[in-house]
Amino acid sequence: MKNYLIKKIAPKLFLTFALILGLSMVSRADVIRLTVKEDLASCTGVAPMTCMQVKYKNSKNWELFYSQINGFKYEAGYRYVLLVNRTKRKNVPADASAYIYTLKKVVKKQKMQTQTSPWDFVVKHKWKLIQMNGVAQSNSPVYFTFDSANKRIAGKSGCNNFFGGFERNGNSLSFKQMGSTMMACSDELNKLEHQFLTAIGNQAFTYDVADQTLNLYQNNKLVLMFGTMQ
Repeated sequence: MKNYLIKKIAPKLFLTFALILGLSMVSRADVIRLTVKEDLASCTGVAPMTCMQVKYKNSKNWELFYSQINGFKYEAGYRYVLLVNRTKRKNVPADASAYIYTLKKVVKKQKMQTQTSPWDFVVKHKWKLIQMNGVAQSNSPVYFTFDSANKRIAGKSGCNNFFGGFERNGNSLSFKQMGSTMMACSDELNKLEHQFLTAIGNQAFTYDVADQTLNLYQNNKLVLMFGTMQ
């Protein structure tokens, strides 16, 4: 009788144990609401790339989103409101997000007004140096903006501010009358600043905008690459 009961109960106990073990290995998914911006932004992971810009439920500003959302097909020019399942990973691989994101529902998809030309996009944004003479510039302090109405450029070349004028004709862009402040800097910033101002100062380039980056060329060679800043 005893052996009979053991044989009858054992499969049920095994099934219960298996279910408990399986549940313990899978994290519970949280449902979060994300607003996805209509354009991408430059970001740096293992290498320079582009990321979606999102707002969470309590976000005031757009935040860079370094992960992918499984099942979501992003289309530039549209702003999305999404419900997303967010599951925490048990063992997080190197250089990977702590979460897995999976689309639950597209709540809203809205067509947004797009820029009429690449140059309209250029003058709208602040640009951060991400590559110079083929060398990636991670966490670079160098950035600038264009004042299209007055044909002026201004920004930071390291620890100093720089400024000057520019001329644009089609896809040609030239800089002139460049200058900067003269604050004391570290040797590292001095070197970066000298390289950047030499590369851009009173120089002529052709330019294009690709994958949310502003690229400056000389003799068909990429000299400077900039990404958009918040």
